[in-house]
Amino acid sequence: MWKKVWCSMFVFGLRLIELHEVLRDSPKFRCLLEQEESSIDHLEQRLDKILKVCGSMIDSGKTYVGQQSLFANSLWDLSTHFREDPEVLSSLNKLIHSLQEMNKFHTILLDQASRTILKNITSFIKNDIKSVKDYKQHFEKISNEYDNVLIRNSHTPRSKTQEVEEIQNILLAVRSCFGHQTLDYVNSICVLQTKKRHEILSTLLSYMHACTTYYHQGSDLCDDLQPFFKTLADEIGNMRDETYKIEKELENRHAVVSNIDKLPLVGDKSTPKMEGYLFKRTSNAFKTWNRRWFYLFDNKLVYRKRSGEEHETVMEDDLRLCTVKPVTDGERRFCFEVVSPTKSHILQADSKEMYSEWIHALQKGIGAAIQRVQSCEIQEHKKNGKGFAHIQRDHAEPILNNNKVKKVKMWEQLLKIPGNNYCCDCSSPNPHWASINLGITLCIECSGVHRSLGVHYSKVRSLTLDDWEPEIVKVMAELGNSVVNKIYEANIPDDCVRPTLHCTGSVRETWIKAKYVDKKFVRELPHFDTSPSQSRQSRASMMEFRKWSVRKMRRRPRSCDARSRKRRTGHQTITKLEVLSKGSDISNVGVEDEEDNEITPTSNDNVLLFGKDLEKQSIDGAIDLSSDQESTEGEESETVGEEDISKLQPDLLLYKASAAHNLPVMCEALALGADKNWINPDDRGRIPLHAAVLSGSVMPCAYLLLNGCKINAQDQSGKTPLHLATQEGHTAQVCLFLKYKADQHLEDDEGKVPLSMAEQKEHADIVTLLRLGRLNEEMKESEAGVTGDDMFNDVVRDFSRLAYSHPEKLQRPKIDNE
Repeated sequence: MWKKVWCSMFVFGLRLIELHEVLRDSPKFRCLLEQEESSIDHLEQRLDKILKVCGSMIDSGKTYVGQQSLFANSLWDLSTHFREDPEVLSSLNKLIHSLQEMNKFHTILLDQASRTILKNITSFIKNDIKSVKDYKQHFEKISNEYDNVLIRNSHTPRSKTQEVEEIQNILLAVRSCFGHQTLDYVNSICVLQTKKRHEILSTLLSYMHACTTYYHQGSDLCDDLQPFFKTLADEIGNMRDETYKIEKELENRHAVVSNIDKLPLVGDKSTPKMEGYLFKRTSNAFKTWNRRWFYLFDNKLVYRKRSGEEHETVMEDDLRLCTVKPVTDGERRFCFEVVSPTKSHILQADSKEMYSEWIHALQKGIGAAIQRVQSCEIQEHKKNGKGFAHIQRDHAEPILNNNKVKKVKMWEQLLKIPGNNYCCDCSSPNPHWASINLGITLCIECSGVHRSLGVHYSKVRSLTLDDWEPEIVKVMAELGNSVVNKIYEANIPDDCVRPTLHCTGSVRETWIKAKYVDKKFVRELPHFDTSPSQSRQSRASMMEFRKWSVRKMRRRPRSCDARSRKRRTGHQTITKLEVLSKGSDISNVGVEDEEDNEITPTSNDNVLLFGKDLEKQSIDGAIDLSSDQESTEGEESETVGEEDISKLQPDLLLYKASAAHNLPVMCEALALGADKNWINPDDRGRIPLHAAVLSGSVMPCAYLLLNGCKINAQDQSGKTPLHLATQEGHTAQVCLFLKYKADQHLEDDEGKVPLSMAEQKEHADIVTLLRLGRLNEEMKESEAGVTGDDMFNDVVRDFSRLAYSHPEKLQRPKIDNE
């Protein structure tokens, strides 16, 4: 019954009108129709006002964001004044980064306002309201026609039978058309009046969600910065006290201001790949501009039309012969010129950002093309002795294909590491992303959460798209999902919700933050308390474990290890995993003998050994670790020096693990809260990076640098890690430090810099690398806009690949000076 009643009624806003009133075109219907039309006009006026105000709001916000960005840039200029004060420079840089992060959040909010309010309401006006007005025009037209036919019908005399019949037929047809058109008009009004409710509310709800996200992101950022703010406030207080003391001690109150040169700008490392739309000026007499899709491919600059044609046009077929420079004398903005020996091309980007990105990408593409072909020439020249031009033609074409094959092969090898064939967090199969500082593989959903944590927690890269440095690949090979999860998932509560393949984003985010940021599931170190209040059982355990040590990472044939075990007679060890599995009661734990894997009673000589429970299985055909042969040759022991059990704490554990080039134990120490820049007072004031250098291995150095270790830290003798690597003759480590911009001008207590040490010890390859680094610095200081930094990185990368793949080729005999 109600259905029938509803079908016979129309809803105008909150007013009802019956169907027969509509079809009869009654005065009541016309009155309601005028009210609805007035309501729609009123709605359109209010929505137009909202669009205007919202547009002004967005424009004002963009102006604010732009000024905020300029403010941050001015602070970067200010930071150059403190280049000789690393304490102030570090704090100032972090404050600037925080401001830029807040500015980014504001930009996202403005973009969401544009995408929701402006887009949705504009669409509603142009589509829905316009549709109603179109129906209104048709309705008024047929209504006037219907009135005219009625007048004609009323004027037709009864005597004219044929005219009466003809006008009756016309009236019948027009009445039917009027009825249908009236129903269409009324229907469009009803649909609009119902649709406006949810359209407007959903648009505002989407905008409020964006606002909520904006304030939530800002709150999270402020919460993360609170420890830094507290530390900075303490440092500022110390600075004030120091200033007060200086003012009291000095009689001359005049400050001496010295000019400080600006720091050189260092660009982010990126691959020379770029694609997008650019305006291209034609070479004909009209100089017209056409928009085309440009991209870099195989050392070429090509473009194609937007019409979907498969055909592409090669603008420049050899980037090595080209240069790129800005165009500042024209009327059009964001223009640049690509110049070759025979022609030039004027191109225009859509924005300043894209203009800068295109110039940077073309410069890198030119440098990469030159470096790639030169590398091929050198290799082929050594192999066949061919000429320069002939080698260019033979080897320029297969480079891109070989690069793709290498990436696929590397991806397949990394997935063979235990646990890496599934996402480390949600167990999705065949992950294509990785966190290089954590040493794990991730699916695309989990990688997005990791990227949101910030690079101080996780540095995300693509396994199939990004170019990987060899030392990062080796770090990934040293760890893997199984090893990392033994550490970060060692103590998971039963009621904890784990993410799955199809879980919601909130579950995934909660798990990842709890796992890597809060580290809730990491098992703590065994506690050996020496206080009088400890239990008798704990004191007995203390007597059983008087010392602890870290197992050196095995990279030699097991026959070598068997011989070394024979030398360790009467010395037994117990793994840390066995201790943790017993909890705090460790008095009854036995010792695992490595010869027969049997558990034997403990003795007073027992040593708590870290690393055996985290050693991953060997992988057939996995990534070669030959670059660390120098760190394992001649080793007499499988562990580093033993320490008293009372000194067991995460900082010293990280230091010892670095000396043992044992990345799994280093990962465990960092998970336990170890300070990567901790200074060891018992070992010449060195930090873990110094210990990693002395281990002879590249991987612990790379792992510490990926996790933010200070590269220029000096020990009590003034030696940086670069000093020690040069002193020990570790070429691969020197390559690594130069790629990470180590300062080779720092002097030790004897006034020596790494270059002089390398020359004294006659390390020819290290001398070459250090001189090349200095030459690169001189080029950047002497010539503005030079791309020597990119070229230097490419040369060092090629040199380091040789050091990682074929280290024996760098072992050159020394010439004794008679």
